[in-house]
Amino acid sequence: MTDIEVYKAAIAELTTQLGPAYTEKFLRRCKPSDYDYTAERHKLLADQPDIDTIAARIRRREVERKEEERIKAERVAAWRNGSLELTDIEIYELALKILIDKFGAYGYIQFFQAHFKQLRDDQSIDLPQQSLSDSDTNVKPNQQI
Repeated sequence: MTDIEVYKAAIAELTTQLGPAYTEKFLRRCKPSDYDYTAERHKLLADQPDIDTIAARIRRREVERKEEERIKAERVAAWRNGSLELTDIEIYELALKILIDKFGAYGYIQFFQAHFKQLRDDQSIDLPQQSLSDSDTNVKPNQQI
């Protein structure tokens, strides 16, 4: 598939699984950043802890990650049942998961290359048919995924 074909297929998949409102919200939030992380990285690397401290942090973080995943799964299930609206970050994370699961790493990269090119060139590429404002809370989640 060409980059544009992957992009259009990804838009269709996101629209099918997230619905047009959340797909549009995801696409509006998904922009390249001009943040320079190298200075921050140098600060973080300057005072590294010893190996025992690092190992303890990794173990603690793994427990926290499992709890976060459980909570995320509960929230997505509640959204699918129509009893909860997702936050922006939840929409973003769910959309990224959908893209990776459906198109793999290479398709995921192709999608973002086409998306960023579209943003840069200010070209319209088949966005979801329904356009809703951020304040519209009557969105019904699609039951697929």
